[in-house]
Amino acid sequence: MKHPLWFGAVSLACMGGSALAQDNSTPETNDPMLKRRNRFSLKATFNFGVKTDFTSSTANNTGALVPGVNRSYADGFVFRDVSGNAGGTTWNWGYNNASQYTAADPAAPFLGASSLAFHSVNSLADGQTRGSQDKMLPGVELAYEEVLGRFHFTEKRRANVGVLATFGYMHIGQRDAGSLAGPVSLTTDKYAPGIVLPPLAPYSGSFSAAGPLIPDVPGSRTITSVPATGTVLNKLDGSLYGMNIGPFVEFPLHDRVSLTLGGGLGMVYVNNTYSFSETVVVPGVVTASRSGRVSNDDWLFSAIARANLYVALSQQWSWELGFAYQYAGNSRTTVLGKSANLQLDGILSLNTGLNYAF
Repeated sequence: MKHPLWFGAVSLACMGGSALAQDNSTPETNDPMLKRRNRFSLKATFNFGVKTDFTSSTANNTGALVPGVNRSYADGFVFRDVSGNAGGTTWNWGYNNASQYTAADPAAPFLGASSLAFHSVNSLADGQTRGSQDKMLPGVELAYEEVLGRFHFTEKRRANVGVLATFGYMHIGQRDAGSLAGPVSLTTDKYAPGIVLPPLAPYSGSFSAAGPLIPDVPGSRTITSVPATGTVLNKLDGSLYGMNIGPFVEFPLHDRVSLTLGGGLGMVYVNNTYSFSETVVVPGVVTASRSGRVSNDDWLFSAIARANLYVALSQQWSWELGFAYQYAGNSRTTVLGKSANLQLDGILSLNTGLNYAF
């Protein structure tokens, strides 16, 4: 009799346990969103808060008043020649305008002798921080999610936990353009060509071929502050590639709707090209035109926080709407004293697309 009673008790316990398991699993079984264990999604992203600060610090390339120095000016140059400027003179020089030559300069130290003037000016943008025009930047994101487990967040409701990996792309197009006016520092170097009559302007000598000689050190130098006008154009073009991985928690809000909260760490690869052009006009004296271009690659660490809403369209497909905040620091690109500082320390992104579960 004991064995049949023991067998009956065990059978009853198993039946009761099975019934309890069925009751506890009912919310999970009836919630299609919790069955979505592995998922791919392709989304369009709309990114805000990406901006670039453009700064300028124009180098003075006129050099010290010592022999053997290469000197660059807005309206010419005086460089070393193949002889090493033997005798303190060089034939590797050039000038742009006939007005730079004065046959009888009354100023000291020329006192009626001839002079050849060269000019250098700084940028009107020096000392300023000019920002790009903020605008929305579109992109694309590919994501993979995998559910690793579940837990009860209420007595009858469960949540998913898992890992989310993303790869994103965004094109950068940052611009700054404007007209400027204000004081600039004008450096005027005058050389004493003596009995040498400069060739007609514009003239450009060479490093190796002999030509008219002038001293390789200016006879005088003056630095004054003068009014000027001009224009400036800064451009930063390139691409951002972002990779992130981190955990997520998914809460079912309805049998066809769920909310995912997550975050992660990753890397951002920056590939860009910075270019600038500017003019500085000192009326009646000189017009300086400068330009430069450089490419740059940079790797930045990033951190991201995100929230995604899923609405089931079928057993496999759902529509996704998300919001993300990403921090990736700054990337600076510099050429000829001009800098473009790409700021990625507060990117806000909206994203939407389709999600496929299997």
